Amino acid sequence: MAPRAVTAGGTAGGAAGDPAGVTARVSVGARAADVQAVVLTGGRGSRLGGAAKAELDLGDGPLIARLLDALGAAGIADAVVVGPPPSHVPDSVRVRVTREDPPFGGPAAAVQAAMPLVEAPWVLLLACDLPRAADVVRLLLDRWGDASGTAGDGVVLVDGEQHPQWLAGIYAREPLAQALRSAASAATLGGRRGVRMGDVVGQLELAPVTDAAGVSRDVDTPDDLAWWRAAREQRGTTSGRTTVEHSGKAGRVPAGALGDWLAELQGLLGIEDRIDVDTVLDVARDVAHGVARPAAPLSTFALGLAVGRSAAAGVPVEEELERLAALVQRRALEHAGTDDDAGTPMPEQAATEQAATEQGTA
Repeated sequence: MAPRAVTAGGTAGGAAGDPAGVTARVSVGARAADVQAVVLTGGRGSRLGGAAKAELDLGDGPLIARLLDALGAAGIADAVVVGPPPSHVPDSVRVRVTREDPPFGGPAAAVQAAMPLVEAPWVLLLACDLPRAADVVRLLLDRWGDASGTAGDGVVLVDGEQHPQWLAGIYAREPLAQALRSAASAATLGGRRGVRMGDVVGQLELAPVTDAAGVSRDVDTPDDLAWWRAAREQRGTTSGRTTVEHSGKAGRVPAGALGDWLAELQGLLGIEDRIDVDTVLDVARDVAHGVARPAAPLSTFALGLAVGRSAAAGVPVEEELERLAALVQRRALEHAGTDDDAGTPMPEQAATEQAATEQGTA
């Protein structure tokens, strides 16, 4: 059963206007303080050879540690973990642990086990195997806040193949609890064992949140694990050798920091295309040296607009880069000529004059 999508005018296929209670439910306040997290960590990990997915380390700490840190950073101070106790709990988040009975009963059973511990009006429901948990949390909170008055019973991420990710969403507590009870009753009457998550969310009015950057990609299989580790390694290689300037001092970006920032930025802006970090940094460097430092960010911004326009027209990106390089070179030569005409020594000229002066005073 598909969830009932929410539109600005009401539910899909329904009458225009505000469905009864929709605005009332969402108007409790689109703030992180109104949200409590429920994190599911109790899966079997059978496709990963029985590995505890929450404790998988892709190179920067266990997934559950990064997820809980992301909650604290987003201002969510309370979480219920359904499954084994996490190996790391940040000081900024109160974590309580529970378990579905019997264990391995599935996501719906896990959520049902967590509900008695949920006190906030909104539930941020997350799987534990999200390497980009910080981006998922931020994207959901941003869209949930933006959707105030139209989110109905919540918001849920929808991936690039239009598959809703039920374990990456924000749900109104009371409608979710009611849907769980209703689905459990239906399962009992139908002689089915257990409740399916699809039967629960199918009763809710959920606003889709497009996951254009793929931040909800999880770790289900050995191939997923290899892909994420390779991606982390590539990002670390790029950012580990990059020098930046901040607060007037030059320093190296910590390994992975530039890649993490780029991933966050792409997720925020909905950019799926790969960004050639080295090329962009080379352009910024050349402009800063050949024209002026303030021209560097302006030039990379303008280049991005031009590349987008050219891509739509089928023009190779290389042509835009060549045009910019030619302009930078011409402007650098013009500056050099102006400095010579004004009698201002260029670096090479200044060095020669300094050497001659030193010889004369020796």
